[in-house]
Amino acid sequence: MNMEPMRKNEHFEGTRFPFKMTIQNKAPTLVHAHWHEHLEFIRVLQGPVTVRIDGETFLARTGDIFYIHSNRIHSVTADVDESGSGAGAIQGMVFDKSLLYIPADRLDIRRALAALDGTNAIDRAFGPDHQVWPELNDAMNKAYDEWMQAGPAYEFGILSCLFRMMTLLLRLYGQEPPNGVPDADDSRRLKPAIDYMEKHFARKVYIEAVSRSVNMSPYHFSRLFKRTFGLPPVRYLTRIRVEQAKRLLIRRDMPITEVAERCGFCNLNYFDKVFKEQCGFTPLEYRKRFVPGREEARRPTI
Repeated sequence: MNMEPMRKNEHFEGTRFPFKMTIQNKAPTLVHAHWHEHLEFIRVLQGPVTVRIDGETFLARTGDIFYIHSNRIHSVTADVDESGSGAGAIQGMVFDKSLLYIPADRLDIRRALAALDGTNAIDRAFGPDHQVWPELNDAMNKAYDEWMQAGPAYEFGILSCLFRMMTLLLRLYGQEPPNGVPDADDSRRLKPAIDYMEKHFARKVYIEAVSRSVNMSPYHFSRLFKRTFGLPPVRYLTRIRVEQAKRLLIRRDMPITEVAERCGFCNLNYFDKVFKEQCGFTPLEYRKRFVPGREEARRPTI
């Protein structure tokens, strides 16, 4: 009996560094049909295997690399050998899109990533004869080495590989922009809304006021914003508030309650919850980890 594809929750969700690499082998079904909100690369270590992405089926050879965008149903199966085990092997790299926003919360980067969502313009399969395969393959090798060794600053090593890989795809995609993809005009049209949120994040911000700044209804504004930048306005506003909170938390003389108030969080428990979802730490844990000399005895002043 066929099972419906399930949404997969990765164990790294809510952690400081939402990334993982795994190797799957010795099973006829290497990846059960599922979907998730993260980005993924799959490399075939031993083929042939059958890769399914939404409605497409690929007979993959050793070395083939597949890119899987958010919310794509995908699975991987292998032929059965004489022992009854699967004859194929794959390597998976799964990571949250938030890692790509770490260097700078650039809206043009968000727009470029959003353009990949809901379009088949970019290739999903990259064989050894594809123009970008050598660099993709090399970056996956280096990322796996960093992941397994977990040496000092290994996260930066992995990030450099991710940026390298995504740059290749975005440039490849950018050579032939498909019809219907959000363009730069939408970004410019929405800039007053971004400016409004960045100016008023410390107060209560209502969607009606934000949408008025671009002369749109709340409904059409929210739809255009998400299509252009890949996330709804309320989540973007939350990111602004959390990033500002990080800057204030490094000031050791400022109580966390004041940080929350200055960043538009009227409830300390909600601030703790949202901050941890975004950063992998509570505000207090973040301060202890990243601010030298912070005394735990000062906690009662929070």
